[in-house]
Amino acid sequence: MRKSTTEATSVNGNSKPGKSTSVNTPRITKTSLSTSNSSKSSTRKSARTPSPGKTTSKKTLSPNNTSPRTSRSPSPSRSPSSLVASISSKPIRAAASPSIKDAIAQARLRKANNKSNKANKESEGSEGGSKSLNVIVKQAKTSGRINISHRSLKNIPEEVWRMYEVDPKAITIDFSGGGGGSDVWYETVDLVRMVAADNQLELIDKRIAEFISLASIDFHNNHLSSLPDEFGELQKLELLNLSVNRFAELPNCLTKLSSLVELQLASNNLSGIMDPCFGNFSKLELLDISSNEITGLPKELKNLTNLRKLNIAKNKIKEIPGLAISNMKNLEELEASENQLNIVFSGLNGQTIALPALKRLDVRQNKLRVFDESQNSTVFHPMVKLPKLKELLASLNRIESFGPLFHNTLELEILDIGDNNLKEIPEGIIALKGLKRLDLSNNDLKTLPAELGMLKTLDFLGWEGNPLRNAPKGLKSTAALLKTLRDRLTTVDLENMEGPTIPESSTTVMLSANHVRDEEEGKIYGKIGKISQQGIKSRTLDLARKNLTDLPEDDMNALPFEPSTVLLGYNLFKSISIGFRIFQNTIKYFQFDHNKFIEFPMFEDKSIIFPNVDRLDLSANQITSLPDSSQSTPFPNLQILNVNNCRITTLPEKLPFPHLKTFLATSNALTAITPSTFENMEVIDISNNNIGFLPPGLGNITTIKTLLVEGNSFRVPRYTIVQAGTTAIMEYLRGRIPRS
Repeated sequence: MRKSTTEATSVNGNSKPGKSTSVNTPRITKTSLSTSNSSKSSTRKSARTPSPGKTTSKKTLSPNNTSPRTSRSPSPSRSPSSLVASISSKPIRAAASPSIKDAIAQARLRKANNKSNKANKESEGSEGGSKSLNVIVKQAKTSGRINISHRSLKNIPEEVWRMYEVDPKAITIDFSGGGGGSDVWYETVDLVRMVAADNQLELIDKRIAEFISLASIDFHNNHLSSLPDEFGELQKLELLNLSVNRFAELPNCLTKLSSLVELQLASNNLSGIMDPCFGNFSKLELLDISSNEITGLPKELKNLTNLRKLNIAKNKIKEIPGLAISNMKNLEELEASENQLNIVFSGLNGQTIALPALKRLDVRQNKLRVFDESQNSTVFHPMVKLPKLKELLASLNRIESFGPLFHNTLELEILDIGDNNLKEIPEGIIALKGLKRLDLSNNDLKTLPAELGMLKTLDFLGWEGNPLRNAPKGLKSTAALLKTLRDRLTTVDLENMEGPTIPESSTTVMLSANHVRDEEEGKIYGKIGKISQQGIKSRTLDLARKNLTDLPEDDMNALPFEPSTVLLGYNLFKSISIGFRIFQNTIKYFQFDHNKFIEFPMFEDKSIIFPNVDRLDLSANQITSLPDSSQSTPFPNLQILNVNNCRITTLPEKLPFPHLKTFLATSNALTAITPSTFENMEVIDISNNNIGFLPPGLGNITTIKTLLVEGNSFRVPRYTIVQAGTTAIMEYLRGRIPRS
């Protein structure tokens, strides 16, 4: 109930002169109802004298009724002919039975109602809807719900604010006994729901606090930019929809609403770092702040432990604090599409995120290159655990790898990873036995694993837009492609298969690691295994994902070619096998991403040098530092060094690579940099670190063509210069160099 209401004035039961007296219990109402006059009734043709207690009213009780409420069949006190005569002057045939007459009367009554409804609508258009508003207010008193949406209101009408006030002068006695929608005091209930959406509201009156029982308020699609302090007194409020308004910040009064379960603030003017006060809503289960200008999320989000759905889509958020999100054990849906995410979960510091209830994750249309900080992530020790995930949407990004993520999402049903930079099928997908939809379109895939054909539940497989070599031409359906892939699996034990095994041809025989056997297309070389003809022709030694820790020199000597490219990603190497020294003059590219290096690879034997290696990939390892110019290195002519997603905290003033042109060190732990480190370089990526200051001297390195520094902790004008690009950054830095 409202905090203050006017007491209804008691009235005695004596009827006024000219009014018929009812034997029913009197009802107190604001409006008086006239009764039928016995003398007037007696003059009607074929009308009987009314029974005691029966009265009629000429006043319309609701917009849909043009006469008082009546029973479905004529009462004994009134003949069917009199009922029909009261509606129409057309005669009824005497031979008609009472039931037929009643049906005709009801039909004419409905016709009269339709005409009344049409008249009410016309009245609403000409009189501003005042009549129907009164009816809505009257109904709200007995239902506890009011809906005044779609009325072009600039303010909530006075009729609403004063709906519980009683005018003593309007109180009379109702002897009708039929009710008919009256708002008597003992039928009045507290208002629990208010809907005033799709109007032009600019202000909310402080009298909102008088409706202390409100549990649901919907003010979406208005012009609100603030709320009165009294709004915070609605301590029973659970659902609040303020979407599509003009709020530039979270109103302070909302932080007092400790009972909020659902808060919607989509499509407002919120900007900058999200207000930490959002962390006060400890009971919140749904939070929607999509379609704003928010750039970051506070750590206080960890307090929202009851959250089931979080929608932060269509903002400018660059990272999601992983440790804060990991507190949301009840989170089922996370919508984060159309942001500026470079990584989904950040700031893990080697810890694992577990979201045991998450079923849907949408990170489409961002700037993702990696899914998480997977430098120390393995199948058995993952960085992210999403055991209940059923839908992952990650298309329209720049993702090259998902790490071991899919080994821990065994309930996945929908996977959309199209429009990325994937060069091969992410590991673990073959094990997703419940997968129904898989979109791999518009990537850089060269082949489709034959094991995809064994995903029996797969209804859709998107593969268009890839430079596939093994996809038969002319296939248009998923079923046809899957059958073609299944047909290639003729010699593999599918039931006991531990991992993906893609046969090169139908004559391939899978052999043990130490078995050596000549084959039509190649030879088995101990731990190295079989080398395909394609690998021999391209001089590529591809031993990725073999769980290797070392390569014996004898196996290396047995190779039928001298490799120029060595691919050893996703293994367990801690150092470069000394056996590679026999190819030190032919190797040009070493790829050791996702291994166990804890320091930059060096050899005790300083004579081991790889003079032709111009590209070295050590990304996603545990390296903490790089050598300086005083140390000798096995790679004197290195031009491209990739140490992304490592643990590097500092960089030397001078690297021992005089020919280095491209340096990639994103997602490390750098806090400061020195300009001399980057002399003569052309491409520098130090984004997603903790660098707090860009030294002005960096602007004097004229060779720099690309400088990526997003995701650091620079102060103003950080955002301006980052968004403007390399040229603007360099000019800004040169402008800050002190003039002598």
